[in-house]
Amino acid sequence: MPNRSRIIALTNLLGACAVSGGTVSGAAVAQDGDPSARSGGASIDARILDLELREVDANPILIDESKIIGWDQPGGIPEPVPRMSALAVVVGPSTGRDETPAWRFIRERAGDHQPMSSPYLRLTDGQVVPGNLTGEGETPLWRNAWLHPLPLELDRIREMRLVEGAEVPVATEADEVVLVNGDRLRGLVESIGTHVVLEREDEADGDPLRIPLDRVASFALVNPEDPPRGTVVWFLGGHRIACDGISIPGDGYVRLDSPALGGESADVPIDFLRGVVFDATRLVPLADLPITIDPGTSGPFRPWIPAPVIEPGQWAWNASPIRLVGPLQATWRLPETGCRVGATLELPLDSDRGRFEVVVRDGDREILRTPMDSDRPVHRINVGIETDRFGIEIEMGDDGPFHDHLTLREAIVVRPVD
Repeated sequence: MPNRSRIIALTNLLGACAVSGGTVSGAAVAQDGDPSARSGGASIDARILDLELREVDANPILIDESKIIGWDQPGGIPEPVPRMSALAVVVGPSTGRDETPAWRFIRERAGDHQPMSSPYLRLTDGQVVPGNLTGEGETPLWRNAWLHPLPLELDRIREMRLVEGAEVPVATEADEVVLVNGDRLRGLVESIGTHVVLEREDEADGDPLRIPLDRVASFALVNPEDPPRGTVVWFLGGHRIACDGISIPGDGYVRLDSPALGGESADVPIDFLRGVVFDATRLVPLADLPITIDPGTSGPFRPWIPAPVIEPGQWAWNASPIRLVGPLQATWRLPETGCRVGATLELPLDSDRGRFEVVVRDGDREILRTPMDSDRPVHRINVGIETDRFGIEIEMGDDGPFHDHLTLREAIVVRPVD
């Protein structure tokens, strides 16, 4: 494939920048009368996870070069976690039962409760930057409210939506461009300026096609995926940004050190923070892994099993909730042996009459069993897995296979240290 040496500068303007309902603004956090300001932390409802997936409540929270400190409540008792022992931070409720109207409003205002429909740019390393396309002379610029506008090589782009609500193609064997009238063109995108220059797949010997940029709705490129590394931060509105480091000094902002998209630093209001992973090579969302479903012990009762449902929307760590309709047995193939798996098991509110048992398996071996019903609707699991197979079985209760629905939230796999 010819080298893409063209350059695009990036900045972004999030249409949902007004989101602040239900959380404390940066200005308010810095007030002398705020307990979080006195403690040095920033007031937001967060949790810290260490490498063993132990949780520390953090409201307020402070992050510096050596540690993360979480307070059990404003003005309460601090608990430090060394940076070298920390895996991740997450903001917001861990279950649907804990969601407040204010939190639902925040997610809906940012569009995080549904698949992204706004313009965005996704890079080969998984970074996602919502924004708007503008131009200066012959050079188009992707505008973002927070990021420093530095050049971006076309080789790093995976896909881009330019028009609100436009379908984004999936490029597998060739680049694909979708026009505003719905037409699709395949081939090799050679450059992007005032025009998208495309060497068409069906006219390889002809002159490249020059498509005015205002006629392009979206496009996807066949550039190979590059697994994320280092620190990755999730913000409301679908932002997923890599950087060399992160700090939360207590002034109402999250500070990103040397963002991968350019610049020495970027300051984002803490109200927008959704999650942090300090070493992206260690954490894998369970929803990203292949899953096998079979009836398990309920075979005689289940000639057909509904497929698992990955809930839409934008989620911290990319850990989309997984809904299973039991009874059934679900098995995930892990990236390697010796991983640790954590998740919050929840009986969904719309299936509150369900009564069943959840069996957790390491390969074929049962390692944990817990009942789920309206009196015990939530259970947190944190298990080490010796094999490369993690299993969840939903065994029906005495009342039969009715309402046996289970949602796995914040389901993640932690790779072992090499």
